[in-house]
Amino acid sequence: MGIVLVLGGTKTGKTTFAENRAREISEKQEIPVYYIATARAIDEEMVKRISKHRKKRPDHWITIEEPIHVSSVLGPLRDKKTVIILDCLTLLLTNLIYEKGDSCTRDEAEKLVFSEIERIIMETSNWENELIIISNQVENGLVSEHAWARMFQDIAGISHQKLAAAAEQVYLMNAGLSQKLK
Repeated sequence: MGIVLVLGGTKTGKTTFAENRAREISEKQEIPVYYIATARAIDEEMVKRISKHRKKRPDHWITIEEPIHVSSVLGPLRDKKTVIILDCLTLLLTNLIYEKGDSCTRDEAEKLVFSEIERIIMETSNWENELIIISNQVENGLVSEHAWARMFQDIAGISHQKLAAAAEQVYLMNAGLSQKLK
C-alpha cells in the first residue's frame, strides 16, 4: 500500500475524505485505524478545534498525539495490519520549525523538515499498511510579505513534492470533492 497524500486548502474536506477512506478500509479488512494527531492546543481556538476533531472520530480508533516525531511512531506500526491517518503534515512542519525557536534559520528549518519527511518515506517504504497524510496546500496562496511565511510556503511545497513522488496515490480536495492526481 504505502502513502496516500491528501492535499487541499483550508476546509476543503481533506480530513473527511481521509477519515472516510480509513473507515472503509478498516471495515472491509477488519483492521484498526491509528490516528496520528500533530495539533497542539496552543490557544482556546485550537483547544476547541482539537476537541471537535476528537468527537468526530469513532471511539475504537487509536489516537496517538505526536506533534514532532511522527516517523518514530510509524516504525512500531510496521508489523501491525492497520490503516493510519496523519493529520496534519503542515502542523507537523510548523511544530518542527517552532521547536527550534525564533533563531531558526531557513537552512536549519529545511534540514529539520526534510529529514523528518525522508524518515517518514523510509519508514513507509515496502510496507503493507496505508498511511493517509493530510496536508494544507499553503504554497498555492499569495506570496507573503513576511519572510517566515514565505519560507514556510517554500518548505511545505517542497515537502509535498517529495511526498507526492513517494506516494502511491495523491488527491487534491476542493469544495468537498476529490480529484485524483496520481
